[in-house]
Amino acid sequence: MDKIKFAELVAKTGIHFGGADGFYDDKEKAFVNLFIGFLKVNANVDADTQEIIRKASGQRCSVTELVNETRAIMADLPEEERKKTLESFANFIDTVISVDGQKSTEEVRDFAIWKTMLL
Repeated sequence: MDKIKFAELVAKTGIHFGGADGFYDDKEKAFVNLFIGFLKVNANVDADTQEIIRKASGQRCSVTELVNETRAIMADLPEEERKKTLESFANFIDTVISVDGQKSTEEVRDFAIWKTMLL
């Protein structure tokens, strides 16, 4: 799995779900930025964190596009590792949509679609 593409996917996913209600809250932004920084340090992502976030911020993706990109990036992972990675990804999304203290109808709906298509 390409670690830089994965970090970019995480950023795009966080931005999509954080902004699904029409407002990408400062707490949501901070969590996504922190998580990308965590990936850089702990997964040895050799890329500029701010560049990853800047690039992702300029792209609006639908849930279907995110699902398709997720499948493509994780295609070469063994089944068990892919399953664990998707479960971690689901936890990341749940935190993004919860961090501002409210889960909007749009965030919950998009998350349900994502889970149905990937889990």
